[in-house]
Amino acid sequence: MSGFKTIINYVESNQKTFNKRAFNEVDALVFSWISYFHISKDIYKKRIFKTTQIKELYNAKYIDKMIYDVSDIPGTKKLLPLLAASPRFRDIEILYYDENTSRMNEKQFSAMTFRFDKDKYFVAFRGTDHSFVGWKEDLNMSFLKCIPSQIAAKKYLETVMKKIRGTYFVGGHSKGGNLAVYATSFIDDKYKNRIKKIYNFDGPSLNRKLIDDERYKSNKKKILKFVPQSCVVGMCFEKTLNYKIVNSNAFGILQHNPFTWEIVNNKLKVLTNTTFDSKMFKNGINALVDNLSDEELKLFSNSIYDIIAATNVKTVDEFIKELAKNIPIVFKKITGFDEKQKALMKKVAETYIKEAVFGKMK
Repeated sequence: MSGFKTIINYVESNQKTFNKRAFNEVDALVFSWISYFHISKDIYKKRIFKTTQIKELYNAKYIDKMIYDVSDIPGTKKLLPLLAASPRFRDIEILYYDENTSRMNEKQFSAMTFRFDKDKYFVAFRGTDHSFVGWKEDLNMSFLKCIPSQIAAKKYLETVMKKIRGTYFVGGHSKGGNLAVYATSFIDDKYKNRIKKIYNFDGPSLNRKLIDDERYKSNKKKILKFVPQSCVVGMCFEKTLNYKIVNSNAFGILQHNPFTWEIVNNKLKVLTNTTFDSKMFKNGINALVDNLSDEELKLFSNSIYDIIAATNVKTVDEFIKELAKNIPIVFKKITGFDEKQKALMKKVAETYIKEAVFGKMK
């Protein structure tokens, strides 16, 4: 095969089982993507020691409900039959599938554990789905020390590692990568030696309240972070250059989709630098977090959410589907802001533009 290869090509061409070809970063990306699936209770038996296998996910009766809100449905539909047929992936067990979303608690969480070889496990945390609850929780990350999903991720990882001995790899895409870093950093110390690698695929870094904690600092050498060259999401709270830049065939924010990432020789193809627009976003968004107080960040987050809530939609797809109807509602809500909100929005715009446009590119 020639040309630009993706995770679809990787799953299709890699036939060797994990006891014949070692686990690698692309396997971690595949597992991280599967964690977005909503597995039917008819497929997965949640009782202890009852599991399912990846090949069982390829079931026409459940596919549409299982992947209805993944960001790349066509790509996922191509991937599923290949996973089900692959000697490398088809018999892998999925254990301890957990999903919990609460609009009241502003929490969107899901995780699953893969047994991919004897005594070897990958814990995958789901990233932000299309629900506005998930996006609100992401916004809350700017001013809360930890969000509900991070607390749930730590508890989930401790529970699984307590139940099952073995070697662990942990990861996720988007917010899932952030959850993986948080959970492995703040898990009970007695479990840490069993964790070999942590994968953050274009997820935000930990916020300013956590990055100076010694538990995180001692964990950093195990973390592998990957971002596309026009990275947006992965630049949030990112203060370092400790990440690998992946080649993508998409444009701008669409590069967040892992199906657009290039794979060469069973590895993600790495570039030397991010794009100028990615550097601008990194400067601008981190300036907001650094220069706004927690109270201001909270008000900004709540104001953005109130704008969306005024439309009475629950997901991004619903908002886009009735865009012509929702845009006037959004503008009406903004014009109705009180003086405090308007002053904050002006400060946000000025701070972002000053650093993104005129700040030193990092």
